[in-house]
Amino acid sequence: MSDGFPVEVSVVVPCYRAGRWLARFAESLKAQTYAGRWEAVFVDDGDPDAATAYAALEGEPRFRLVHRPNGGVSAARNTGIENAKGEMLLFADPDDEPRPDWIANLVRAVDGVDFAWGGFLMRDGGGRIATFIPKDADAVYEGPDVRRRVWRAVFGYRLRDVLLHPTRTGLWRACGREFGTVWCRAFRRSVMGDLRFDETLPLNEDAIFLSEYALRARTMRVAGVADYVYEARQDGAASVGNGAGKSRNKFLLRDARARLDPGRRHWRGTFLLSALEVLLDSGARQAWRYIRGLPVDNL
Repeated sequence: MSDGFPVEVSVVVPCYRAGRWLARFAESLKAQTYAGRWEAVFVDDGDPDAATAYAALEGEPRFRLVHRPNGGVSAARNTGIENAKGEMLLFADPDDEPRPDWIANLVRAVDGVDFAWGGFLMRDGGGRIATFIPKDADAVYEGPDVRRRVWRAVFGYRLRDVLLHPTRTGLWRACGREFGTVWCRAFRRSVMGDLRFDETLPLNEDAIFLSEYALRARTMRVAGVADYVYEARQDGAASVGNGAGKSRNKFLLRDARARLDPGRRHWRGTFLLSALEVLLDSGARQAWRYIRGLPVDNL
């Protein structure tokens, strides 16, 4: 990276009942080694504890706090994007812990390309850490290969993959699936344009955002680094919801993916798996409606 790399970085942080983690998170940002200009935009998503939750942010000129009525994580991130000043956008959650080189390494990875795709670390409740780094580290993709790379990572089981690997774990290992999350990626505002997070999706909104951004990106670099520590909590968003709620989300994801890929060329296997999950969670009637492209019925 050249010394004069012209970028101002904005870190967008959606917050709701985050007061117990903010002190640690704020210190992790203050410890960042990136020498360029950066800011962190904290979005209070109607936090009922707002009067006391954000004391840890005081006194740091690079931190800005924006308030909005409660609307969910996607709405909070969209508010953060609108208020951010940087050309490069990163996303973080306040209960996680970026390591000191997180910003610097993502800025280095996005130098000269539209999109940087990195790894992360996952810490469970017992303090154990697992590292997730893409196998194609340092690879650079261009044109349609960007879309294929991202789609396969977050959605793209082929139909034959589903038939050859009957378990989800087997599919992930065989097909190179990755976590469709935004906090170990780097985005350019000039490429993002009017793209925003889908506020109708209660889960997997990151995956849709990544895929839609890939449609706009001409080039992407895969970074062989893992500087973001994700806290896997039992009360996290991915671990809540009953069968009916999960089925509703499958229908919403189906429609979002259809808008992204009307010919369904890249998601036949994912479509089949989701139909099976709807069948198991909500029965044959809902599975049939899912396959036919009909809206969810009275769940």
